[in-house]
This record gives sequence, C-alpha cells and structure tokens, in this order.
Amino acid sequence: MKHEEAWQRLPDLLDDRDCPDLLAHVRGCAACQRQLFLLGRVDRILRQQVPAGQPRRYVARVAAVVAAAACVAASLVVFLPHGAPRHDFAFRTTSGRLVGDATMDDSHGRNVALTLNAHGLPLNRHHVFVLWAANERSSMEVGHFMVDRSGGCRVRFNLPATHEWSRFWVAQPGNATAVVAST
Repeated sequence: MKHEEAWQRLPDLLDDRDCPDLLAHVRGCAACQRQLFLLGRVDRILRQQVPAGQPRRYVARVAAVVAAAACVAASLVVFLPHGAPRHDFAFRTTSGRLVGDATMDDSHGRNVALTLNAHGLPLNRHHVFVLWAANERSSMEVGHFMVDRSGGCRVRFNLPATHEWSRFWVAQPGNATAVVAST
C-alpha cells in the first residue's frame, strides 16, 4: 500500500482494524503512526461533542480534517521564523575566489544555526576542515567537516546565541591560522 493511500484511509482505523494492508503500512511508518494518534485524540474529543444520531464515520472524517489542520498549525510554529534575523554571507579564499555561502538564523532557543554550503574549497590530504567563529572578544572552534572530491559540502552547526558572531573562517585542522577561506 502506498503512503498517500494509507494516509487517506487512516480514519478507517478508528472504526475497524480489519485492514491488514493498512495496518502493515502504519506499523512501519512513523508519520502515519503520529497522524493516527492525533486522529484518535480528536476523535475522542469530537465524540464527546457530537449530537446523538451522527454516524461514527462522520466523526472520523471531521477528526481527520481537524487533525490535519492541527498538523499544519504545528508545522507553521516550527518552520516560521521566530524573530531572529537571518544573515547570509559568503566565504572567499585569500585571493578572493568565492568558495561557499552560509546562512545563520534562529535555531530555537539558546542557539543560532549556521548552514555552510561549500563548493570548490582547496582540498587537503584528508578533505577535512575546521570552521571557526569569532566576535570582538574571543574566537571558538565551531566544528570539523569533510568535503567531497570537488571541495563541496553542506553542513550545519549550532552556535551559542549569547554571542554576536562577526567573523567566520575555514582552516586546516590543528592550525587555526592556516586560513583556507573566510567571510
């Protein structure tokens, strides 16, 4: 059974659990399990509110609509910006060649997320680099990352939001001053 069909038929499980194909899909699909859980909660709430004489299938369909709306609302809360501004910047080699771009935005809570998209970083023997961050008072090693044979990668790091990060650079492992690229 395809996921889309199973998703549409989840309300049927609130009525009767004699659908082996649907049950088999739900057993292995975390998204359908979560949706079925939400449908069950909404079904119980609506069953307490439904006027006498309404068919159970009606309640299940209304529950599906309400649960879908709840999922959309929850997604908006998670994925919409939460007030922290987004910053985009570029990484360049010392000769000025563009070798990457990065985005820094809210990571929910005490962190900011930095996403680095590198392309064409000059390769070293192990294809490993270190990302550093600095503000006016200090610097810190953010983390190690690897690139492919073309010098490209996409990595994401979390940084403390308590600092105003003003500069980033990529260096060789073990030597923060061996700058490969910087903002």
